[in-house]
Amino acid sequence: MSMKNLGKFISLLTVLLLVSAMPCFAAQNQSDLDKQLKLADDITKETIVGPGSVQVTTGKDILMSFGATARIIPTSESDWDFGVADSDAVKSGGLMYGALVGDFFRSHGNESGTVQDSYIRTEAKMYFNAMPKDRAWSFYAALEFDRPIDTASVDSRGGKSNDSSNFGLERLHLTYALPMNMRLHAGWDIWHMDAFEGAAMVYGDDNPGFWITGENDTVSYNVGYFKLMENDFQNSPVDMQDGANNDRDLYAGYVAWQMNDAHKFQFLAAYDRIRDVVANDLAGAMGSPFGVVGDAPDTDSYHAGAYWVGKFGALEIFTEAVYQFGSADNTGLGSTVGPDRATVLEEDYDINAYALAGDISYEFKGKLTDYPLKPHLGFMYTSGDDDPYDDKLEGYNGVDNAQRFSSRWGGENTIIGDTNLMLGTALYGYIPEFYGNGTPVTTGGLQNFAGNGNGRGDNPGLTLISAGITVAPKRFLIFKTNINNFWWNEDIYVTNMVDPVDATVNGAHKVDAGYVGTEWDNELTLATSKHSFIKAQAAFFFPGEVIEDLTEALTGESSDEMAMRLAAEFIINF
Repeated sequence: MSMKNLGKFISLLTVLLLVSAMPCFAAQNQSDLDKQLKLADDITKETIVGPGSVQVTTGKDILMSFGATARIIPTSESDWDFGVADSDAVKSGGLMYGALVGDFFRSHGNESGTVQDSYIRTEAKMYFNAMPKDRAWSFYAALEFDRPIDTASVDSRGGKSNDSSNFGLERLHLTYALPMNMRLHAGWDIWHMDAFEGAAMVYGDDNPGFWITGENDTVSYNVGYFKLMENDFQNSPVDMQDGANNDRDLYAGYVAWQMNDAHKFQFLAAYDRIRDVVANDLAGAMGSPFGVVGDAPDTDSYHAGAYWVGKFGALEIFTEAVYQFGSADNTGLGSTVGPDRATVLEEDYDINAYALAGDISYEFKGKLTDYPLKPHLGFMYTSGDDDPYDDKLEGYNGVDNAQRFSSRWGGENTIIGDTNLMLGTALYGYIPEFYGNGTPVTTGGLQNFAGNGNGRGDNPGLTLISAGITVAPKRFLIFKTNINNFWWNEDIYVTNMVDPVDATVNGAHKVDAGYVGTEWDNELTLATSKHSFIKAQAAFFFPGEVIEDLTEALTGESSDEMAMRLAAEFIINF
């Protein structure tokens, strides 16, 4: 990292750390130590090891526990592409273009692999934990198998035919006690800045790295370095990349201030250093479907933001704001014409984008009902890029767009958040990061898709209005329903992927901003015990006029079929 970039990142973190450093660096008193030793006697209650409820007595000073999660998920999906694969335009497109486009939009990638239509997914984890009573160190590991299954895959011990097994080390988390009430963490585990209780607009993932935590009664902090892409080891010398620093590195941290039981503030900052990711226009806005249109720029993306959760009795209010800034230089676009096929694009760009979110909920337990009934109403707005010919990238991207992991409008059973290329979304996110208006420079996005056109800084931005209800009429029965409405804030350009003549002659087609559609997600959870659960899930996406215009631009024929996902989950967790 250059001194200039390092200085920018340090500036972002300085305010956060100064707020928390002095109280967190206070030495632990004997009372605190006694509490920790008592807590460590039951390793299943510790927060610095992983899950697992079975405790093992070793006869030594090392405490151990283990556990497991097993999920079997039969799933049925239909019209993931809103009917494009069944349209006359795609069917008449021939094997080269029609069949390719049909499968391209109907399939999608999730944690288990690439899937479509109906399949049975199995996810199994085994957890192992160890820690001495003095908490000087801790160890957590998780072995996982996660795949769609059939006879060939189970006979091959989790592989497909002759492929190697999918079973492997999903989590490894080591911690070390440091002076002044700090801990050093190393490995790969879930690390996030604003997921779950926030809007999940900045970062939440399990990338490998190192991080330091510290806390006192009201203030805690978490600062880390994570390796998202590494070019300094490959399967063959010929696969090595030139340059020692052609990687993707994340430097990030946050400070949480629990002012009291009712109010929490979290301040966050991140520096996402992106290298060796080409400016790739997957949707063909440049008149070249599936074409690479630029070089691998030097991109430095920064995020600075905060969120607040406040409770006023049964009323809860949440707000979050994030500003994204930085630069992308040497993009290779300076000799390329834009969607009008006449105007030359800029070579270097400034990143200038932002995101806002808010939510309000109220729990009616003891008022209208004698059981929890919690409705909510929320929104999210991310800026979009409205001009392909200026030198700004104004389409907001998180380091990861991970809205599926927001407790307010997320869920694993969503259609938009399980990769939907017709909606332009990568896994976990709701932002249409695969689409843009002609300057397809990556400014963020899930690393697993990097180089394939995601994380575009010229994306149209997103407006989300979300409303839902969570109700638990019995202790063992929970129902959650959520209606998410989506709009794209700016226009995009795409080319016809089915008809190469149209793509060559007419070039890019403009798709106007507007109403994209509504997704209705439902989940019913039945707890048969405290360790066993059965879920029923149903998700429906009703496309709007933007999808009708988009499918016509991409294929030559409008499609507007409702997408549907039906699934069940059989879960054992201990």
